[in-house]
Amino acid sequence: RLQRLPGIDRAGLALYAPLTNNWGELIYVDGRPPAEITENSAASWNRVSAGFLETIGQPVLRGRTITEADTRSTENIAVVNEAFARRFFANEDPLDKRFGIDLPVYSRTFRIVGVVRDAKYSQPSRPARPMFFVPLAQSVAYSEELLKKIDSRSHFIGSVMLRSNRSPADLEPVLRKTFAEVDPNLTVVRVRTMNEQIALVFSQQRAVASLAGLFGLVALLLAAVGLYGVTAYTVVQRTGEIGVRMALGADARGVLRLVLKGAFRTVAAGLALGVPLAIGAGRLISGQLYGVSGLDPMSLALATAAMLACAFIAAIVPALRAAAIDPLIALRAE
Repeated sequence: RLQRLPGIDRAGLALYAPLTNNWGELIYVDGRPPAEITENSAASWNRVSAGFLETIGQPVLRGRTITEADTRSTENIAVVNEAFARRFFANEDPLDKRFGIDLPVYSRTFRIVGVVRDAKYSQPSRPARPMFFVPLAQSVAYSEELLKKIDSRSHFIGSVMLRSNRSPADLEPVLRKTFAEVDPNLTVVRVRTMNEQIALVFSQQRAVASLAGLFGLVALLLAAVGLYGVTAYTVVQRTGEIGVRMALGADARGVLRLVLKGAFRTVAAGLALGVPLAIGAGRLISGQLYGVSGLDPMSLALATAAMLACAFIAAIVPALRAAAIDPLIALRAE
C-alpha cells in the first residue's frame, strides 16, 4: 500500500531502523556445542518485511532475500550479512545452515536462505557487526511461556523505510492518513530522512569537532597577535640598527626582508615542534574519527598554510613600519 503512494519508489517495514539501537542475541549453531558467552558468540538482529533490504540498498550477494511468501505458516528463515557468515560459518557455505537464539534447544530454528552485504546499523566508527534478518510475519514456536511473551512483544513496526523523491514535510500528512486508514491506533511519531538520521548519530562528534575548530581559531588568533607583538617590539628595539643599515645603503626591501626573516624564524621553530605533535595527537584520537584517518596530509598542509598566512599578515605590518623608518630620525634617536 505504501509503495502505491505517489512519489514512493520502495517501502519496507522493520522493528529497528538503521543507525538506531538494536538487540543482540547469543547464537547457537545447529550441530555444534554451545559457545562460551562472549561478544564473539552474539549477533545483532532485526525483524523486517519484504522489500526492506531493497529499500535501504543492502544487496543480496548469495541466495535470496525475504519475500511476501515468508509468512507465519511457512518455515522460519533468516538472511544473514557477510560478517555473520564469516564469524559463524568460516570456510563454510552458510546457505541452508541452521541456527537459533535464546536456548541451545532452538539451534535449528532458522534456516539461512541468503547472504547480504555488510552494512553498519550502529556505531559507524566500528566494523559492521554480525547481523541476521528474519521476516516480520514469522514467529518462533517456543514452549516456554516467558519466551513466547518476549517473541510476541517483539512483533511490532518500529520503523518504516521509504525511498522517495518527496520531502518529509510532504510525506508526513500522507503517511499519517494512510496508517490511520489501516488502523487508527497506528501512530507516526516522526518523519526524517536518512541524512538527518546520520546527522543525529554524529551530532556529538560534530559538536566536539566544532568546539575543537573554535579552539583552533582562537589559538591561531592568539598566535598571530603574539607574533605581531614580538615583531613590533623587535622593530622598536632594533630601530637604531635599522637606521645604521639604511644609512650604509640598505634599501626598504632589504629591511622588510630582514624583519620578516626574523619573524618567520620563530614561526618555523613553532611548526617544527607543532607538526609532529599534531601527527601524534591525530593518532591518539583516530578511534574517534569516522571517514578520515588520524594522519590526513591535506588537512595538515592546509593548517600549516593557514598558520603561515596569519604569520605573514601579523609580521608584515611592523615590517612595513620598519622599512619606512627615516634613517636620520633613527640615528638621532640612537
